[in-house]
Amino acid sequence: MKKTIQFTIKGNQEDIEGNPLPYIRVVGRALWLPNAKKYHAWKEYIRSIFFRYYPEFSSADSHPLTTKISNKASMAIKIYWAHGVHADPDNVFKGIADALFKNDKFLDGAFESHYAPDGRGRVEIEITQNI
Repeated sequence: MKKTIQFTIKGNQEDIEGNPLPYIRVVGRALWLPNAKKYHAWKEYIRSIFFRYYPEFSSADSHPLTTKISNKASMAIKIYWAHGVHADPDNVFKGIADALFKNDKFLDGAFESHYAPDGRGRVEIEITQNI
């Protein structure tokens, strides 16, 4: 049986019409650098929007979704860039997966990106889980 989850992230935590942020690898002392703090705020922003759409997951830990070899999932995202200075689409995908999935080892995915005709950055997300 498959379950589909769909939601939209508008902008980012600092600018509701801005571009989505990319994944940043943070380990050790780098956790306290400004870029790491901004990235962690971005992940919290993603989760807060996810919980608004799907409050039934809000009792879960900070990562509401997971994958297993027997319960694979796929995530497709459509990125709409607000302006020309933006991240690589694959890093935006990874950041969203990092925010939502406790274990994304068995997460398949796809992404596409376009410039937003209205100039408002956003990411449309569709996650399909085998349950």
